[in-house]
Amino acid sequence: MDPTDDPIPGLTEDPVIRLLLSGEVKTLYEAEEKYLDSAMPELLELLASPLSSQELARHPLIEMLLAHGSRPRED
Repeated sequence: MDPTDDPIPGLTEDPVIRLLLSGEVKTLYEAEEKYLDSAMPELLELLASPLSSQELARHPLIEMLLAHGSRPRED
């Protein structure tokens, strides 16, 4: 999607919204899961950063990860 076609400025900057609008996923949950999978390097950088536990807990990426809980074990 072209950002100039964005009827609400900044909407297409959100990677989860982009996944939904592209039709790549069907639900918000699927979009968040796919985004979290692709954001692992960023998550690792956050965890290695000097941010306090409270600052980490308030970071949007960490909040999304915690909201999704742990994944089921794959055999």
